[in-house]
Amino acid sequence: MALMLPWFLVTAHPTQANEYLYYRDLVIPPFKSLREFFDLPNRSGNYEVTLVSDAIGPLTFHMLRIQGEHERLELQNRSYQAEDHQFIAAFANPSGKDDLMVVIDNSNPLLSAKVSIYVVEPPPQ
Repeated sequence: MALMLPWFLVTAHPTQANEYLYYRDLVIPPFKSLREFFDLPNRSGNYEVTLVSDAIGPLTFHMLRIQGEHERLELQNRSYQAEDHQFIAAFANPSGKDDLMVVIDNSNPLLSAKVSIYVVEPPPQ
C-alpha cells in the first residue's frame, strides 16, 4: 500500500530559482507600462538584471537607480523583436544604499506581454 502525503508536506528539490535574489513574472497589458521596485540588501555589491520575454513587441526596458527619493535612469533598451526579447545589464551598488527599479513599456496596442525578471548577485571573480 502506497503512502500518500498531502502536496504541501512534500519537500521540493532545490531549483535554480532558489539562487536568484529576486525573480518575478509580470504581465503588462497592451499599450501600458509597469514599474517594479527591488529593495536591494543594505550592503555593497554588484548585481545582474535580466529581463526576458516571448511577447510580440515592441518592448522598452528601463533600469533606474533609486537613491532615497530620487530616480536616475541608468540604462534603456528598446526591442522590436517579434519574440525572444532579452535585456541584460549590470547594476553596481558600491555604497549599498541604492535600490533598483525596472520599468517596462509594452507598445503593442493589442496583446499583453509576459516578462520575467531575474536579479542575481554573481559570485566574485
